[in-house]
Formats: sequence, structure tokens, C-alpha cells
Amino acid sequence: MRRLAFLTALSFVAMSIGGCPIYSDGDDGYCSNGRCNQQEYCSAPSDCASDEVCGLDNECHIGQCNDWGCPDGYRCDPKGDDVFACVIDVSTTGGGGQGGGGGQGGGGGADVVWCGNPDDCGSGETCGTDGTCQAGDCTAVDCIFGFTCDPDLSPPACVRENPAGCGEDLDCAELGAGFKCVSGVCTAPADQCFDQTQCATGDVCADGKCVPSCAGAEMCPASYQCDAVDTCSVPTTPCQITNDCGGPDAVCVAGACVPRSVDGDCSAGSVWVENGCIPDQSATFVCSVEGTQDTCASGSICLHHSCYISCAPPNENACTSLPEFDVCKPVTVMAGTFPVCGSDQNLGGECDPTAGMGCAPGLVCIDGFCK
Repeated sequence: MRRLAFLTALSFVAMSIGGCPIYSDGDDGYCSNGRCNQQEYCSAPSDCASDEVCGLDNECHIGQCNDWGCPDGYRCDPKGDDVFACVIDVSTTGGGGQGGGGGQGGGGGADVVWCGNPDDCGSGETCGTDGTCQAGDCTAVDCIFGFTCDPDLSPPACVRENPAGCGEDLDCAELGAGFKCVSGVCTAPADQCFDQTQCATGDVCADGKCVPSCAGAEMCPASYQCDAVDTCSVPTTPCQITNDCGGPDAVCVAGACVPRSVDGDCSAGSVWVENGCIPDQSATFVCSVEGTQDTCASGSICLHHSCYISCAPPNENACTSLPEFDVCKPVTVMAGTFPVCGSDQNLGGECDPTAGMGCAPGLVCIDGFCK
């Protein structure tokens, strides 16, 4: 009896010294790398429960990151009202793999697949709020910014918060002929740009979208390069999914790796599209009643939602004093044809995406000219 008691006590001492029970490698309780509670290990915020934080020590804790810190690849950001949350630290890099294969990411050395929208992740995964693909559907993993969980789908999945939202033209095909994805929103032909005068300075209107021009050796945004018709439309880093971009600081949007947006924020001149920032493609409209003065200044006329100086009789010489728009050109809209001041580089009559007048295959409609 004394021998049995001695062996029992010795076994208890051995367990205490070891820090955790010893199991065979095949047992679920095996202490991998000295961690006896592997269920508490985390490498990203989404690995923990909603009332927990993944701390600097890669364990889940009750509380917020201002107390526990964040894992590698994340920083603690204040969200207001004494709320703090770990967000992707775009100043760090992780090496994601090509085509969703994963790689050493920013989550404490764990393999991650970076994402910007649900389509970046595989079957049975959800693009989480930390910008990585997580196992499980959206009832278990919160959707990334700009998307919301639809529990009625089978299986439940993240969908766009804006029903008209899009990432590329193909997303708008079912809405009808001519609809295009402009600045992340499916846009009807009548609401697309017609001419460069409706775009930001330095842009041209290419196939209904405002696009930076690289004519005259102008520099393109870092994510794009100059094409054969002097528009910045060639991706500097082509991609199919966000993980192709190789880390947490870029997102794949319409085939190009672009800067990642944090909570929908982008720099001036850029817009949020599927958690990336792209140059603003939207036209600026200032009037609505075609063929009339509407809200335009005296002597101007509203065409394609923009004001143009009329050179109709008796103002045939109205363009001669305009250095940039010194050519009197006819412009046709539903209300008729109206002569207005333009130039050799704009208000072309060869094509008009707003009216369904396209160019031959291989050509691009730029400011009304097929190039």
C-alpha cells in the first residue's frame, strides 16, 4: 500500500515539474513546442472570440489590444469611445504565395492567404476583417470591410453591402448592355463620362471611365503603366487574386495590385473598390437638361450633363478667344446636334460610350476618338 502511495506521489511531482501532461504524438493532448493549450494560440485577430484580442504573445485574451498588444503584422488602432482593435500594419510585409498558395504572412509566422474580397478565398473560407482568408463561413468569421454576411445563402457567405457594388465590368454584365464598373459601382451608359472635360485634370475619358493620361511623358500612378494609346491602364503588378500581390499592403482590383485601403479610406483622387484604392473613374456632372442652358452660365449649353460654350449663330466666333478650346465642333445628343467649343483632342465624333457607339475590336474610345 505504501509502495502504491509513493508511486502516485512521484507521478504527481513529475507532472508538476514538466508543466503539462506527457502524451504520445498521436494523442490530441500532446504539447506541441511546449504549448499545452494550443486552442489558445492565435496569429490574427479573427482567431479569437469577439470579446477577446490576439495579443503580442500570440494568445487570446479577454480585453483589448491597448492592454495586450497585437501579433506580428498588426498594430493597435483606437476606434473611438475607448475601443481599440488590431488592424493590418501596412508598414510591414508578409510574403503571400502566388495564386492563393499562402506564404509567410504577418500573423506571427503562420501561413496566411491575403484577401480583399470574398472571391479571393477558397471554398469553406471567409475573407475576414484582418484581410486574410479564415476557415469557416461568415456566421463564424466576420466579413471584411464593405461586405456583410447573408445567412440565407447556402452556405452563408459575405456579400457586398452596396447591391450596385462591383470590382470589374463583368460584375455588371447582367444589368444590361453598356453597364460598366466605374469607381466600384455598376454605372449605366448615360452616367459614364463622354469627354475629358468631365474628368479630373490630367485624365481622359476612355471607354466611359476617367483614366490618368500619360501623354507628353506624364507619370502614371505607381500601380499602373502607360499603354499604346497613352493611358495609364497596364497593371504594374498583374494579379488574379489578392494573394498574388505578395503581402498585406496591396489588394487585387480588376487585375492590378493596388494599395490596400484601411476601413474604406483612400488618398485624395482615389476611391475605395473592394478594399483597394484606385484612381477615381467617375465623371463630374453639373447639369441635367440636355440642349438647354439649364444651370450653365450664359452662352453655354448642357450636353452630356456638362456645360460647353456654344458657338451657334450668332456666336460663331466664341471659340477664337479660348486657347484650349478654339475649335467649333458639333456634338449630338438625344435633343439634337449643337455646335460647341472644343479642341482637336476632345469632343470627337467617332464613338460615344454613353450612346452605345463603340469602336472596332482592338480600339479604345478616348474623348470621342477611336484609338
